This record gives sequence, structure tokens and C-alpha cells, in this order.
Amino acid sequence: MQASTVEQIAQPKTEAASREAEAQRKYDELQLQLKVEAATREAEATRKYDELQL
Repeated sequence: MQASTVEQIAQPKTEAASREAEAQRKYDELQLQLKVEAATREAEATRKYDELQL
């Protein structure tokens, strides 16, 4: 009976940790995507600026 109670307590904690890890992974992925997009925009702006300087 004791193991069953421990398992009942551990299962939701394990599921919550799994959901948290997935949320963190998605957050990190979106942060990286935003950084790439910002770098792309900056490179394009620099290219246009350089063209105007010629």
C-alpha cells in the first residue's frame, strides 16, 4: 500500500517536471529564433546603409 501512495505522489510531480522541461525547450527555441531574426534584420539594415554610403 505504501508504494502505491508514493507512486501516486510521484507521478504528478514527474508529469509536471516533464511539462516544465518541454515549456523551457520551447522557450529556448523561440528565443533562438528571435535572435536569428534580429540578426537577419540588422544585417539587412547594414547592407542597405552601406549601399547608400557608396
